[in-house]
Amino acid sequence: MTTKDDPKGGGARSLAELHALGIMKRMPAAFSLDSTEPVDIPTVTAPSLEGLTVALVPPAPLTEQDVLDRFDALRRQYADRRVRKPGEDVGVGDEVLLDVLGFANGRLLPFSTREDWRTHVIADPVLPGFFEALAGAKVGQSFGIELKLPDTWPVESLRGQTARFLLDVKAAQELKLLADDSPELLKRLRMASLTDVMRHLGEELARERTEEMDRLTQERVMDVLVERTQVSLSTALVNEEIRRRWAETERPILARKAFQPDELQEALEGWQRDSLTRADAVRRLTLALALRAIATRDGVQPEKKATDALINDLAGLSGVSRQDLGKTVKEDAALARRLYDLALHLATVDHVMKKVKLTAPA
Repeated sequence: MTTKDDPKGGGARSLAELHALGIMKRMPAAFSLDSTEPVDIPTVTAPSLEGLTVALVPPAPLTEQDVLDRFDALRRQYADRRVRKPGEDVGVGDEVLLDVLGFANGRLLPFSTREDWRTHVIADPVLPGFFEALAGAKVGQSFGIELKLPDTWPVESLRGQTARFLLDVKAAQELKLLADDSPELLKRLRMASLTDVMRHLGEELARERTEEMDRLTQERVMDVLVERTQVSLSTALVNEEIRRRWAETERPILARKAFQPDELQEALEGWQRDSLTRADAVRRLTLALALRAIATRDGVQPEKKATDALINDLAGLSGVSRQDLGKTVKEDAALARRLYDLALHLATVDHVMKKVKLTAPA
């Protein structure tokens, strides 16, 4: 499943809304947030950066199918559209707006919750049968889909289990795709020919592959820092880290769906029981502590220019003005602290990357 953010208009957004947009996900851990829960955060000795050598991650190969898939996505983006009326059937290829809740074994499926999810009624091997079942559903309808979770489902213990997804089809648009070589399509794409379009997409994908290579290489460096950091994390701290992530992302949706306190607790426990989620929380906590210790030892501080650029990026991504976001940061201490932590995190990562020796891909 893939998601597409649909930022709403209005004033500056809350911390939870910014996180839901994916803006805050570069933070390695959420434990710096204010909370009524006591958190015992251990201190660590900053790991050494001496002899830090990491092999570059090679870029993923670019195939002709990758370019064609991107072109198909562009055709959908620039297609002629007709809004389907309430009660009208959803068709194959439509763009739909959904709310989704998934259940298995009588419990909410961890990470299955979606709200205002824009997606397309196109078969996807990640969840066979899910999108196909949307065809024929009615706009405004609530209905259920029952299917077997594939062997690639992220929660290993649920693979092969029967799951039931409850969906609200909030809106749908019929898409009429323009022909590949349509002059109107070329006009909308601001391209002179189909050859130009394909060349542009190939270059765009190549840039993305390079950016992905840089990101994965940086993640490999961070993994080495985690390996070099000696720290013991309590079960309570790991649970609290997961709780805060859950509270920022899934809990607001479930609350709007009128989930009761016992149901909310059960949903949280589903996150906390998942082994991959716990491993990710441990890594993020360890990395956050390591980077914080490095920043203290080496005197790293965010530069004003970099901080201003970060706020500008957040303003653009959240769909609010720079002025409105700046006002919100001044009024919301938790958000101001989170932004400072993010700026310090990025500055420290940059500091580390300048110390590492990168070698050719293995």
